Amino acid sequence: MFTSIGLFLLFAVQYHAVFSLSDITRHVFGSDKNGIIAAFGDFNGDRVTDIFSLTDEGNSLLLLLGHLDMTDGHFTQYTLLDKKHFPDSVITGVIPSDFDGDSQMDILVTCKSKGKKSTPVTVHIFWGNGESSVQGVPLTLNETLNDQPAVIDENGDMIPDLFGEMLVENKPQRFFWIFNERRNYTLKRVLNGTSQELSPLKIPQSSAFVDLNGDLTSDLCVASVQDGQLQFEFWYNVNGVLTWNKTIPGPAGAKFPGQPSYTDMEGNLSVDIVLPACVDEACTQSVIYVWSHDKWYNLSLALQDDKTKWNFVPPNRSPHSWLEISPTLCLGDFNLNSFPDALTVLYSNNDGNITYSAFVMNNVDCGSECGGFPRTFRVDVKNPVLPASNKYLVPAFFDLTENGILDIVISSLTAKDSDLRALKQTFTDDACFEKITVVSGRCWNNCSNNHKPFGVNQIGPTVKIHTTKPNGDPQISIASQLTKSAYFSLQLPFILFGLGQTPNFVDTVDVGIPYPPGKEPRHKQWTSVIPNSQLIIVPFPPDHPNRWKNKLFTTPSRLVLLTGSALLGTCGFIAAIIGLLHWRERVEDKKEKLEEAQRFHFDAM
Repeated sequence: MFTSIGLFLLFAVQYHAVFSLSDITRHVFGSDKNGIIAAFGDFNGDRVTDIFSLTDEGNSLLLLLGHLDMTDGHFTQYTLLDKKHFPDSVITGVIPSDFDGDSQMDILVTCKSKGKKSTPVTVHIFWGNGESSVQGVPLTLNETLNDQPAVIDENGDMIPDLFGEMLVENKPQRFFWIFNERRNYTLKRVLNGTSQELSPLKIPQSSAFVDLNGDLTSDLCVASVQDGQLQFEFWYNVNGVLTWNKTIPGPAGAKFPGQPSYTDMEGNLSVDIVLPACVDEACTQSVIYVWSHDKWYNLSLALQDDKTKWNFVPPNRSPHSWLEISPTLCLGDFNLNSFPDALTVLYSNNDGNITYSAFVMNNVDCGSECGGFPRTFRVDVKNPVLPASNKYLVPAFFDLTENGILDIVISSLTAKDSDLRALKQTFTDDACFEKITVVSGRCWNNCSNNHKPFGVNQIGPTVKIHTTKPNGDPQISIASQLTKSAYFSLQLPFILFGLGQTPNFVDTVDVGIPYPPGKEPRHKQWTSVIPNSQLIIVPFPPDHPNRWKNKLFTTPSRLVLLTGSALLGTCGFIAAIIGLLHWRERVEDKKEKLEEAQRFHFDAM
């Protein structure tokens, strides 16, 4: 019935996403608008995404706390860490998550010595209080890591763990750092089940915790280097154990690869590896490769207009020695057409005049230019997100008003200062979405400090949706939550599925979480989910999916409001006609009674 109604409303509508951006920085950040975006998360569990930013040349960590009653978004600034915490070090990475299983967000920071670009990394965890500060004695790892770690859930206990590398007898060795409720950890050596030594990890860290084979359980994709060549190792979750399956070489043309992303590019329930890269060190030519259908595809990129040639920004362009950002694609469905778009920074060099700008790369159909791959990214280089300038940029997608429509936040920085910008998207088309957050499920009504079971950046849950397009074709997609954490990945702590102009109920939503050895896979399916809603999944208790909870928060779309207005208008118009006819009938009755009273009655004579 609902599908028929949706088809009736949309039978003559074609999808054309139209959007514009407006600068609302002053309203959102006020006078406290300095900082470099480092991470996102719901620190106080109020279902509003907060922002973590670095200031004071990487010596201070700020919390920009979002408010639930915001209309255009508003944040209050708090200082979480400052110079006194790391007098001789600088913060190079921030990872919010729950590292002790109390369902309250903690903060992991990676640090290295000041003034040195390539030094070992120390890791510190500060315990959150569920409000606006950290408390207690922080945990510092005894080991020094070669690089920033990747956050995973190695043993399926819904407490995040670390995957990284350190030197053992002057040789790089991989380890898992497995955390527990007692605020400490155990160290576990990573082995591949063969006598062959494991290759060194790629620096910067590019590994991900993501579902690689579509079984709704996250696997480990390891980016490593063999003989100077990038390669990707697939470690599948087999019976609760991460087990090496295969290794694929990176694309031959990616001489200077950037940070890979992991997403379902074409909506076929298969996660692809999306790799931006440069063909030379100066990045005078940019490419994007996609691993799909067991081969690499070179997407056709057009990054030049009549006057200016744009390219990805090489890592050595950063104005700070501690800020190392390779070419990166920030992914999200910006136009809600069910295909992930990208946000990235490009630079141009016109006779030595170097300028930067951020661009939205739309995921569109590709013809023969992509070697058989059906999708590519199209960039309108004449319409950047911000006008070109000499300031280095760190952009990210963000939902400023928690309405399921992606906006943009950007850090603009020079060697001396940095500032935040907030750009709100005015979405004029009426596309629908499904916004899904999966939390840890470590508690429900018994959370510590009476804390609500929300607000934890849970690593590893996988979500699959299935719905029907207006033309009757199936629409399917799959995504894992928070697949990467190192080097300013800037992933949002939820999964946003664009549905296009399909206000029908989402037929099925399948959710899976990691599971420990000896246990059954943990999956659950929900049916007939309302579109334009925020669905919070609480997998409590983890081992009993039939008892998992969900909270549904709806956001009426413009089409629903227009339909309601049209219905009310029609009812009002009919009521007016009925009232008019009723009034005319009463007038006629009154006239007839007067005529009857004045009529001469012969029978009375």
